[in-house]
Amino acid sequence: MARPLDACISPAAAARHKKHRTGKVKLGKCILSSRADAETKQPFSVNVLRLREIEQLIVARHGQFVPETDDADLFIKAAAYALNAHCRRRGLDFEVALRGWCNRWCPWVLSQAATLLRPILHALRSRRLDLGADEVAGLLNVTLWERNAQEFRSIGACDVPTEIRKGIARNVKRDRDRERQVNKRRAAGVQPRKQWEAANSLSKTRPWEAEGISRAQWYRRHNATGPSRLGIIKSSGDTLVSSPLGAPFQIKAPSGVVASFKSPSANDDEPLHAVEEVSRRMGVAS
Repeated sequence: MARPLDACISPAAAARHKKHRTGKVKLGKCILSSRADAETKQPFSVNVLRLREIEQLIVARHGQFVPETDDADLFIKAAAYALNAHCRRRGLDFEVALRGWCNRWCPWVLSQAATLLRPILHALRSRRLDLGADEVAGLLNVTLWERNAQEFRSIGACDVPTEIRKGIARNVKRDRDRERQVNKRRAAGVQPRKQWEAANSLSKTRPWEAEGISRAQWYRRHNATGPSRLGIIKSSGDTLVSSPLGAPFQIKAPSGVVASFKSPSANDDEPLHAVEEVSRRMGVAS
């Protein structure tokens, strides 16, 4: 069984091999496959994302380089804010990073560093944070149409406020979610509402017209209630809540003595006699 490469060579050679490996599988000079090294992958940074979007905007507007125009310093200023925040977070040299970026995107600035780069470096000497999304959009005059066309995420829009953009995003998300739910229901075999109503809704099929009767009469025939349970009570299986009229019932007294009472009946005249007796004593004619 072959041993790993690190076990066959010295630790220094293994460290050197690990440092210079590219993760590419080659056949001669032909690269068959490649993979990204997880150890060299950097964490996400919104400042780097904004810097890449500024570069994307430069390519969309001007091409591979920023031309020497009156507003060219605006791109340098926006990129400088993002680079400054990134370098402070990573502990890098901001001036070296800015000069390297300018050497790639606007090399003509290096000859005018005293008038263009030095004021920017001096202004950002004590600043740690980047510009806001809408501030960058206002600086570079990025509209909502251009933002959507370039699919920017860290740059706002100069013509539409943030709250309105959030509302538009909510509406787009709601429509996208609704469409996804509709596709999910169709895949499960659920019919559309109009199609289901056309086949099952009574207001659509109108069965009373086929029977030659009115709609109200058709509903009375098909929605008639069944017999009430009050008429089919069985003493063998059903338990009554109260005793029938006139039937004596017993309650348990606190002292343990059982007292018998008689429930009032419909033909009991005792209350009427009591009223007549009271009226006679008070001298009131009944």
